[in-house]
Amino acid sequence: MKKFRRALALVLVISSLLAITSVGALADTIPGERLAVFDNVGQMNSSTFTDVSSLNWYYTGVRTTYNKGIMVGCGNKTFCPNNNVSWAEAITIAARIHAAYNDNLIADPNPNEVWYATYYRYCQARKLLPSTTPAFNDLGKSINRYDLAYMFSKTISVQDMPKISDYAIGDLSSIPAYYKASVQLLYSAGIMNGVDAAKRFYGTSTASRSQIATVVARIVEPALRLGHDSRVNADMADYEANLENDSVAVQIGKTSYCLYKSYLTVDTVTYSLYSVTSNDASTELYTAGVGQYLNNISVYDGKVYFCRSTTGSEKGSLLCYDPATGMTVTVYDGYIIESYCFYDGKLYALAFTKYADKPDGYTYVFGQITNGAFNAISSELKYSQVPNFVPYGWNGKIYFKMSEPVTVKDTQGNDTSVDIDKLYAYDIANGGIEKVCDYKINTSFYDGHVMYFLAYDTDGNYDLNLYAVSLQAPGAVTTVGEFPKTTNVRNRSIYKYDDKFYCLSSFNRYVYSMDNTGSTRLALICGGVYDSMNFTDDKLVLIPNTLTTSNANELKVYNAKSLAARALYGDWLGQSVYYTGARFVPENGKGYYSTAESVSTVTNIPITVTKAFSRGSDFIVQTKYTNLLDTGIKLRSYIVKVYLDGKLVASDLNRMVGVEMKTNDIETFTFVIAGADVLQNFDVADGRISVEVIPTYDIIPEQTEPSPSPSSTLSDVPDIPGLTTDN
Repeated sequence: MKKFRRALALVLVISSLLAITSVGALADTIPGERLAVFDNVGQMNSSTFTDVSSLNWYYTGVRTTYNKGIMVGCGNKTFCPNNNVSWAEAITIAARIHAAYNDNLIADPNPNEVWYATYYRYCQARKLLPSTTPAFNDLGKSINRYDLAYMFSKTISVQDMPKISDYAIGDLSSIPAYYKASVQLLYSAGIMNGVDAAKRFYGTSTASRSQIATVVARIVEPALRLGHDSRVNADMADYEANLENDSVAVQIGKTSYCLYKSYLTVDTVTYSLYSVTSNDASTELYTAGVGQYLNNISVYDGKVYFCRSTTGSEKGSLLCYDPATGMTVTVYDGYIIESYCFYDGKLYALAFTKYADKPDGYTYVFGQITNGAFNAISSELKYSQVPNFVPYGWNGKIYFKMSEPVTVKDTQGNDTSVDIDKLYAYDIANGGIEKVCDYKINTSFYDGHVMYFLAYDTDGNYDLNLYAVSLQAPGAVTTVGEFPKTTNVRNRSIYKYDDKFYCLSSFNRYVYSMDNTGSTRLALICGGVYDSMNFTDDKLVLIPNTLTTSNANELKVYNAKSLAARALYGDWLGQSVYYTGARFVPENGKGYYSTAESVSTVTNIPITVTKAFSRGSDFIVQTKYTNLLDTGIKLRSYIVKVYLDGKLVASDLNRMVGVEMKTNDIETFTFVIAGADVLQNFDVADGRISVEVIPTYDIIPEQTEPSPSPSSTLSDVPDIPGLTTDN
């Protein structure tokens, strides 16, 4: 979600709103809180078990149960994942869970008795064993899934197994009454959910050690449970992180839809909705009026939704484009919609309702949009409460973050008050709003019933750990892994794509990935300051700052799986990613750098810098190109490098869209290097900076030649990795 920047005054004529709903305090007892007793007592690594790999589907289950001392393998560095679970093993596992959860002790085994005897006595004394339990000497037999469900359903309290799944049990009618309640409890809690697409339980079947490790891990860590809510917006289920940031791209089938801000000149800005096919053929579908901007794109029921706002006024709308009809219609017209979600076929939104001279005078309203009307649920919300408010529906509640003042230590060790996000929920059935948990959330996103988040520590510093909590059992927090120390900076955001997590460290210009082992690696070097990302089915889009304040032409598109095939939004849409003939003007009082000599690396294509200066968060380089070759050329790309006292401090590499220059032609281009923060508060006119431009191009063959040779670059063009001369 955007940071609610407002450049011009907005005057809102506010209609009467419903009464403010009270916000409840954090409950005394939180589901999942008692599961904190399951501390890690071990640390599984790649050499712990020779028969378990991080590529196995059950890896997380094995690691969790081993680390917590519940399943420790079967000797000789093996886990035996494919072996059937015996009654003795199941009883031992159930005893360990129940004892730890209830703070009980399991007696030491008696001399010369079998290893599972003490666990058997523990479970028998606490009535955890089903009536079908075999004789003591027969506990080496395999146990079936019915009896496993019976025992595991009794290991922890029902309060710590809240309902997070509405999957129907495919063979419910055939489950014996003795086991039915246990199976239904574990299904609804997302701990066991069947063995096939029909979600049939097959209770008479046996279970492998790998399967039981996965089930046990879900018991002790609610964030690992498998939730399902048929009322959620399935179209955006995998891309909720987009909505937490500046959502600019979505995908339906093989067609992408994106919001794009283009410049005709530096002062003429146009926002449009585009569709882009798998063959990169783009079509402009909708264009905003002068002074309007577009943001917050999402998909629901196969249609594309996005917001339109008018700068300098109270006007805002939610629009819908239907690919089936090719029509764009207005869903809601009135307030500026800051964020929204679809849940159970209904539309919930946060609207901006009052502008003031200072942000502390802003007000917002959270409510439901029905038949084009906005119905308030909670009114007169303050700016300090909702800077990261994005609604999300799950299991009959709408979740969102609201900020509240928290006392932390400043850099001098003194107490200071800062606003930090906490998780809240609106209960649709009873209309109440309550705080869900008290974690200090820095940035987050939802994935089913789980919220993943980065946090602040007790001193208000950035925590490096990636955490996960179940929305229905938020008292138990899971540490997924730790990101590198370079992410301990401002402007972080997190995402998930396939089975990996990603952290964009905006200030350091890096994207890190984390796998299921918690291991991280540097996945992408951004080359600029990008404050958020979007994932679609096959693309990753890097977004600088916010759409309303940044150079959107610098949006970069990558292949989501490989993070390769770098392109720019402008190229993707067939538009310019540089400004032909544009004239940016330095801000008042700022000097600029210029050259009379060429800064080009190509001898016969001299390039002079008419002006170079910093402007806001961008560094602007205006250039004049001259083609002194004896042939025409087609410009393909450029690299602009900026040096300060001989040290490279900023650079940009982009592709052009095939600008042709005949012999002796002169062209002017303005390049914008986004986020050149190293050049801020620096006088560029004092002679300490220098600029270098590296152009690449194709030769345009003479038309009189019968068989034109393939395009090529001249020998004095440097070899630039990743650039080709192919069309």
